[in-house]
Formats: sequence, structure tokens, C-alpha cells
Amino acid sequence: MDKKMSTREQTILLVSDDADLCLAARKRLESFEEGIRVASVASVDAARRIVEDAAPAVILLEDTLVTCEPDESREKAPRLGAAVTSLALHAPVVVIGGTGRQIELSALVAAGAADYVERSGACLPVALGLVERRLRQSQQFNESACLPLAEEGEGFGEVLRHELNNPLTGILGNAELLLAEMRRNSDNRMPEGGQQRIETIAALAVRLRETVRRLSQEWEARHNALHLH
Repeated sequence: MDKKMSTREQTILLVSDDADLCLAARKRLESFEEGIRVASVASVDAARRIVEDAAPAVILLEDTLVTCEPDESREKAPRLGAAVTSLALHAPVVVIGGTGRQIELSALVAAGAADYVERSGACLPVALGLVERRLRQSQQFNESACLPLAEEGEGFGEVLRHELNNPLTGILGNAELLLAEMRRNSDNRMPEGGQQRIETIAALAVRLRETVRRLSQEWEARHNALHLH
């Protein structure tokens, strides 16, 4: 794999209590390219507390951290979809999970906010490959944002479409599915999985707002810098 300098340091956040997995992931990711920093936490709550300050480019999460404790009822158990949604507000999430749990993330995966890798003997290399792909996408955005104004049109426009279309597609798709399910029900009750779809719509709407805010700030900063020279 060819290495090249990143435009700026990028952080990858590992959310796992498996020390061996974290060590293996850290070795590979830090050798992927210069400017990569790997941080790790052992719980979803810890990840939520630091994610805004850490500003990760990608998050790698093990679903074993989102399980029902022996003394908890099934209804009170944290849901994987809700946990990933809260993190996907800040960065794409690559999830390593058990068989069948991908259905909880179908909306987020379809929206481009998450990737799912089923746990197996070779799951870590596959998951790390997805993390590296997400890093390349982030780097492409950073490089496009640094293009001279005369050259940025096509590259920046493509990045802009990608950044906005992913959450928009997720919002519209989940809204249409939810409306269709509600129309099929004659009792006007929330359909099964409806709350998760609403949570996903809300999360993607926030992500879209933050994307627009970030792009606007970068655009204004570049124009202000040009006017100063």
C-alpha cells in the first residue's frame, strides 16, 4: 500500500473492551499512513463523552458493548441502533457484530452512516479495511477543500454532493418506509421498528445540519484568507 502524507492528523476511535483487538487494530491503523492517531475507550458511554473533543474521522465499535446485563430486562437493554446513531452524529461507524444484529443498523448502513461486519475469524481485517476506506474518503474531502478556487469546482462539487446526499437519502428513505408502514396499519399505532427509524431520521438530520455548518465555515475561512492576501 502506498503511503502519502495526510493533509492533517486524523483520529480513529476504537470502542472495545478487547485489549488484543485494540492492540492489533492500533498496529495496523497507525502503519496505514502518517498522521493517523488511534484512541480507544472501553464503553459506549465513554465514547459519547469524548467524541466531540476527539473529533474522530472514523469510529470502530464492537457490538458486545451494547448488550443486556443479566439483571436488566429486555425492554431496558440498550439498543445497538440507538448506540450507533448517537456516535454516527460525529463520524461514520464501522461495527463488528454478531449474526443477525445487522438488521438493527439497516437504515444507517443504507444511509452511508455505518458499515457492518459480522463477527468471524477474519472479521478484524475486513473491518479495518472499511475503516481505511472511510479514512480515504475523509482525506479526499480535506484535499478538495484545500484546492485553489480556480480548480475546486468539480472536485469540491463532487464531495459536496456525496456529503449531503448520504444523510438526505437516509432521511427520505426512512421517512417513506415509516409512512408506508403507518398507512398499512389501521390502528395508527407506531409500527415495529418505527421508533428506531425516527431516531435515525433525527440523527441524520443533525448530521446534515452539521455538515452544512462545517462546509460553510470552511468556505468562509478560505474566502476570508484570500481577501487578506
